[in-house]
Amino acid sequence: MKYILLFLVQMIVFSGWAQNSELKVTVSNINKIEGDLVVAVYNSAQTFIKEGKEFRRMARKIAAASETFSFTGLPSGEYSIALFHDKNSDGKCNTNFVGMPKEGYGFSRNFKPRFSAPKFNDTRVAITSDTVIQIRLIN
Repeated sequence: MKYILLFLVQMIVFSGWAQNSELKVTVSNINKIEGDLVVAVYNSAQTFIKEGKEFRRMARKIAAASETFSFTGLPSGEYSIALFHDKNSDGKCNTNFVGMPKEGYGFSRNFKPRFSAPKFNDTRVAITSDTVIQIRLIN
């Protein structure tokens, strides 16, 4: 009985360590050091690029031509990252009359959409341990 209890305690302790990862997202090609950079992490196709449905979201003032964001405590799984350069700091990605972004944007896997917004599967990445992703801003 003592060994079973010890085994269960170890399983609980070590399973928590194995599942949580850090995701670092480095954004390059920022052409103007103004406004904010907004990075969103999505964990499902149903919520992907839907406002207010992000799994994690960070925003901050841009200070350099390259910025790095760190998301800690992510469970292992598949995620998609979307970001935009909020030049006017209004909290949203401004678009033209046909819905094309007027501000810089980017996606994981450096996916470049052609005629429509990307799907979750176009940009998904597997996170199983600490991971660094490079995304080049599309201006």
